[in-house]
Amino acid sequence: MAYVESYTVFSATTPNGQSLDTPQFALEEVSQNTPPLRGENLRPAMDHGLRFREKRMGGRTETWSIWVCDTNTATGLPRATTEARLADFNTNWDTVMGILLTTNRADDYEAPLKVVRRMKTTPGSPTDMYRVNYGEVSGEISVADHSTFQYARFQVPVLYMDPRWYESGSTGTKTARTFTSGTPPGGTALMTRMTITLPSTSSPYIENMTTGSKLTYTGTPGANVIIDTTECTAKVSGVNKSGNISRTGSTTSDWFQLRPGVNNTIQSNVSYTISYYRAYI
Repeated sequence: MAYVESYTVFSATTPNGQSLDTPQFALEEVSQNTPPLRGENLRPAMDHGLRFREKRMGGRTETWSIWVCDTNTATGLPRATTEARLADFNTNWDTVMGILLTTNRADDYEAPLKVVRRMKTTPGSPTDMYRVNYGEVSGEISVADHSTFQYARFQVPVLYMDPRWYESGSTGTKTARTFTSGTPPGGTALMTRMTITLPSTSSPYIENMTTGSKLTYTGTPGANVIIDTTECTAKVSGVNKSGNISRTGSTTSDWFQLRPGVNNTIQSNVSYTISYYRAYI
C-alpha cells in the first residue's frame, strides 16, 4: 500500500491501534469479495415468470497478503548479527500474530478486530478519509519456513460479519450524521443503523415512504422515545419500552431503512430526528 492507503487494526490487546504498514511488517495486498446476496425471487403459482424480492447481503471476506521481516523497531534497520536479526524477526512475528489471532472482543466492538481503512478523497486536493468495519480471522494461516532469511510472507482470511464499511475518524469512531429531509443521505449501501428520536405525543410514528419502513409507539410515552435500530430497542427516560413499538404497515424486515442515492420521503406526526452512519460497499 506504499504508505498512501493503509489499514490500521485495533483489538483488545492493541487498543491504540497498530498500522499494518511499517518497516517491520506490512499488508501488501488485499483481495476483496463482494458480499453474497441471500434470498430468491418469488415464483407466483398463478402467473408466469418471477417476481423480484429484495435480497439480503451476507458477510464480506477479504484475503490479506502480509509480510514480516527482521527490521529492528527502534532503528528501522536490520541488526548486524544473524542472532539479533532472528530475535527482531520473532518480536515482529509475535506482534502480528498477537493482533490477528486475538479471540477477545473488546467492549463496544462487534468482532475481535476493528479495521480502519485510510483512503484518499477529493482528487483536486487529496485528503484522508476513513472507514471502519469489524472482523475476525476466519481460517488457517500457512507459512513456509522462514528461518534462513528471517522473512515470511503469508495470506490471512478475514471475515466481516457486516459487509458494509462505515464512515469514521482515524481511530474508528463512526461518524454520526443527522438526516436532512430532501437531501440524499450519502453512502452507497442501504443504511439500517441509526438512532431515531420521537417527541412525546399520542402514538408518535415515523415512516419512510421511499423504503416502506414504519415504526409506531403505542400510547403516549410522556418523554422522548429513543429508538436504536441497530439493537432493535426503544427507551423512554432510560426504561426499555421496546414492547410498545409496532411495525404494522412496515414492508421492510429491518426496523428502519435509509436508501442511498435518492431523497428519502419521511412522514411523521412529530418533529423527529434521525442520527445515522453512512454505509459503503
